[in-house]
Amino acid sequence: MFHLKKGITAGLMTLAACTTSQTPEDPASPTAPYVAETLDGPIVTQSWDQVRIGTYNNVEFARLFTEIGGYTTIYADPAVMVLKQNGQGAQIVLEEMPLNALQARPADATSWDTGCYWSLMMRAKDVPAIVRDAESLGWLPKTPVAYLEFGPSKLNVVVLTHQETGAQVQLYERLTTPLPEDYPEFERFGVPFNIMQMARDRDATYRFFTEQLGFATFYNGEPYLSEEPELMPLGIPVELTTTVPYRASIVSPVGGMETGRFEMIEVMGDEAGLVGRDFSATCNKMSVGLTEVTYKVEHTRKVVNTLRARGVTVSASDGLSFKAPDGANIRLRHDD
Repeated sequence: MFHLKKGITAGLMTLAACTTSQTPEDPASPTAPYVAETLDGPIVTQSWDQVRIGTYNNVEFARLFTEIGGYTTIYADPAVMVLKQNGQGAQIVLEEMPLNALQARPADATSWDTGCYWSLMMRAKDVPAIVRDAESLGWLPKTPVAYLEFGPSKLNVVVLTHQETGAQVQLYERLTTPLPEDYPEFERFGVPFNIMQMARDRDATYRFFTEQLGFATFYNGEPYLSEEPELMPLGIPVELTTTVPYRASIVSPVGGMETGRFEMIEVMGDEAGLVGRDFSATCNKMSVGLTEVTYKVEHTRKVVNTLRARGVTVSASDGLSFKAPDGANIRLRHDD
């Protein structure tokens, strides 16, 4: 269900070994060298449709989504559980790991600790009540609920951290503007719409997504600094929010998408002593926590050729996957 068939993988590895020096006058000639097919624009045009989270206990971890968020279990075996919101949006794929598995980002990780994914983001209703209900399930807020304004929207925002695995869910409640018309209806949790990375160099990560993956820009901001001390869901100490800036970018495969976004944030705290750890190396499928998103692709060969032509290292050891500059994993899946 979640892995490429061996025949496809073997074929791609064979194709990857092919090289070409020039295009012949007659490409159909039997003696013509193979010319790799590539894409001109983004490597994909649809949202990521699976999010992988490693757990120590799938059933217990899933309770936030099933008991509070209204998600349903669409598949389960002893090692894997797949959740979805009312049959819509991306699947949340839980993979149960051994109790000695490392955490990709531990529960005490801060926003100035770089590497891997910081949070899975979804819209919500009555965030304060969700925070209260989630506490008994082992999910604690990174900070108290924060009030933010982004464009015309006034928001309540909170990051919930699962204390056992370090996985985080970031909830957004719109207080003023209505939800986008094409965002599926929900009671408490909506479908995942964004996923956030903590970047050592926001600009480098932004260039990776826009230049090498060909994604469109939703937002690319200058360093932000508060005019007066304020509570931030990123957890920057309130007394430092006027002196420690952060910069953020948001991208998606094509413009105007309400789901399938990537957000990257760099907390620029070195001068203030906020020198963090780097968790890029622990962001892998053997770790617990939020480590991977998956795209379904139809023209796998073209996508892989395009990535390699643009300087992206694609691994074929376990399906097809590649990494963002901060270690976050992106997987390609081809369903037959």
